[in-house]
Amino acid sequence: MRFPPAEVLATFPKPNYVNPEERGPGIMIVELTLLPIALLCVGLRLWIRIGWLHKSWWDDWLMLVAMIFSVGTTVLVIMATQMYGWSRHVWDLTLVQQETGRKASMAGQTLFVLASSFVKMSILVSYFRIAPEKSLFRKLVWATFSLVFAAFVVFIVALWVQCIPISSYWTLVAADNRDCIPEGPPLVVQSTLNVVTDFMIYALPIPTLFRLSLPMPQRIGLMILFSVGGVIVVAGSFRAYWIHYTLYETYDATWEGFQIWVWTAVETNVGVICGCIPALKPLLFPSRARNQGSRDHSKPYGSGHSRRREKIQLPDNPDNMELDTRALTSTDPSIATGRLPSERPWSGGTDKSRFDIDIEQQQPKSTEASQMGGYLGSTAIIL
Repeated sequence: MRFPPAEVLATFPKPNYVNPEERGPGIMIVELTLLPIALLCVGLRLWIRIGWLHKSWWDDWLMLVAMIFSVGTTVLVIMATQMYGWSRHVWDLTLVQQETGRKASMAGQTLFVLASSFVKMSILVSYFRIAPEKSLFRKLVWATFSLVFAAFVVFIVALWVQCIPISSYWTLVAADNRDCIPEGPPLVVQSTLNVVTDFMIYALPIPTLFRLSLPMPQRIGLMILFSVGGVIVVAGSFRAYWIHYTLYETYDATWEGFQIWVWTAVETNVGVICGCIPALKPLLFPSRARNQGSRDHSKPYGSGHSRRREKIQLPDNPDNMELDTRALTSTDPSIATGRLPSERPWSGGTDKSRFDIDIEQQQPKSTEASQMGGYLGSTAIIL
């Protein structure tokens, strides 16, 4: 929060501590609408993965952690705007109220970094479940995951060491030589990089749309999914804009900073919702999901250590609830069309599990096939 110079202070109106102008309760309507939807999506996701399919994995638990921090972010947003002065003009706040608002700002920034980082890591880990080994897609996911994790650590540390002691962050004094580094540059870099990583995660599966021949209903579903995912990028962009505006374009930080709080909670909750949408596909086919869950009790994706043998199904078997990635990652046209060679042991005359056979089919035969397989495989998580 910048201290206005004397000529700016002279333009401030007389403080109104009794009946000040406020933004209104609109933010509560938005947040109390998005939060229950996000909670419902996470609850349904865990119910489907654990109760029906018995295939929970790290991406599900990372999303659960993200939801916990998202709840904390939303609650703090409502408290900050309704109780701690972030919906009033700065000249209508007492010094004590301003310091309380600064404490809420520190807590809100921390919760946002935690919530948004865990949402992104959950989505990226879900990409790992279907990305073939050594494929270009898997390498891109690893690179994005490393960037997200590094940014998470760096910005959490930078946030809490920008003032030494940390209490100098919210102890407002008239002097400009406090024990803090400038607040603006780290926040601007964090918000900008947040938008960049949001877009990277959103764009990673897009090349599959140009490489797959899908039925029109599935194409429409993909378009809807991508358009919803784009809301995260838009929300992050608005948040980055209002951070820059509040820090560099105005001295009425609490009035204009209201917009930062709005887009902070919107981005975290919408991120959770978009991250859970692919996992909710079994709700469209509940009877098939129950059949799948009743006979498939293998360990989670990626474990590769299941002792239970599965009955091998053809890819186009309507009872198979899990999306078969062979048609997306294999270069064999007979597999892509669902017609398998007669010599392949589909009738149970093999001691390999379906997962083992899937992995064999996903092994690239050349660099070009590996790259193509990586891109095509990414569609499995969004169909």
